[in-house]
Amino acid sequence: MTRSVPQLASFALALITAYAGLATAGPRSPGPAPAPQSIREVVEPDEPVLPPRPGAPFAAQTWPQRVAARLADVSARAQARGWTADPADDPSLRRKLAELVRRAGPGVAVHVADLDEGTWLFDQNGAARLNPASNQKVLTAIAALELLGPDYRFETRMVRDGDALVLIGDGDPSLQLQGLHALASKALAAEALAGVRRIVIDERAFSPERFGPGYEEPPGPGPSYLAPSGALSLSFNTVETTVRTDGTTVHVEVTPASEHVTVTNKARPLRGRALEVTSTCEAGRTVLTVTGAAKRKPVTVRRRICDPGKFAGEAFAAVLHELGGPLLPVESGAASAHAREVATLVSPPLSQILASALKYSNNFTSEQVVRTLGRRMSGEPGSWDNGRAALQAFWRAAGNDPRELQPENGSGLSLRGRVSARGLVRVLALARDEGAAAASIVPALAGAGGEGTLRLRMPNGRGRVRGKTGTIGG
Repeated sequence: MTRSVPQLASFALALITAYAGLATAGPRSPGPAPAPQSIREVVEPDEPVLPPRPGAPFAAQTWPQRVAARLADVSARAQARGWTADPADDPSLRRKLAELVRRAGPGVAVHVADLDEGTWLFDQNGAARLNPASNQKVLTAIAALELLGPDYRFETRMVRDGDALVLIGDGDPSLQLQGLHALASKALAAEALAGVRRIVIDERAFSPERFGPGYEEPPGPGPSYLAPSGALSLSFNTVETTVRTDGTTVHVEVTPASEHVTVTNKARPLRGRALEVTSTCEAGRTVLTVTGAAKRKPVTVRRRICDPGKFAGEAFAAVLHELGGPLLPVESGAASAHAREVATLVSPPLSQILASALKYSNNFTSEQVVRTLGRRMSGEPGSWDNGRAALQAFWRAAGNDPRELQPENGSGLSLRGRVSARGLVRVLALARDEGAAAASIVPALAGAGGEGTLRLRMPNGRGRVRGKTGTIGG
């Protein structure tokens, strides 16, 4: 970890790779969409999605009970591992690492461990609380894999409730336009639209907050890395805006299309100041304002939207109408206990979804996941309060000092978040346990010289180093 003014945070976890097989980078692109969701007509009972490992007490019936049992399992594994109090006798390695750290200057925290032996080999300020930036995503991901399971799936339900077709959000970070097409097609095929006069968006899985702590709303362009969070969210709660000109007229195309998003096109063809696309919230809608000079070569930028539920609901209404259904108004509400199931959209497994957060450092995905963790542990709507409580409980279960963790959100987009290098190494160690759910994090991480945020870094480590780094200024 590095500390400076303006404040910068970065973990030197590449130093761990020789022993842990894990390292830890991240831009602001959400990355490619995960594998398509699948449709299921009948919702199955809410059964555990992670089969028990031998000797693990995972048979509890409610989600809070399951999470408690899995926390106990993590704690037992951490205690069984143990950590040697004194560093292993490897003076040559210690000298080399000490020289590397000396070159980095003061304010650096490094902890290097041999995870197979359970010994730590080098430590400098390992217990210091420093800003993890996007390395917070590693903690969020491993906690989710261990407590929810790598095969955990989000379910977006569609029900008929009187004169309403209701979409019930489950916090799915991976929902894309093709998923809405699948739901709309199912509604039409099931003849579920007779007498339907409206679309209702049910977002009760999460608390009403849309922007987490640390997500101060700047007056700038509405960047995608500051996207809001919601129980029903589409396309990472962002839109792609493509601007081009034929020399006479400026054309602006927005994807996904939604009545929630309007465009104010002030751009001019070919000449003028630099092209700019901004996103603002006005009267409950997202307004994209395009100014400057458009060129013949298309320019595409991604901008955040304001209201996740309305954005997804209006996009669903547009898809339904496009496929031959009626054009229906969209409103917020809640499905009644008497609503009839029509279809359920099932997400890819969590282990695949996390690649968006880890390979491409997508903040939105991590915030959806941490709120889901809080929801499943507490039995209450997912919030940043109960999400942080889940992270802290997991941190303690992994054998860490609770004073060494101060999370503000799930992504690390924060000037106040704190974590220790020593504690994060102990969390990473869980991925080395035989049959561990956390082992699924390895293919989800960026590869040095390969894919994701490390594609241009450490080319000599190609095939040997997977990692996640983070930097934040303020």
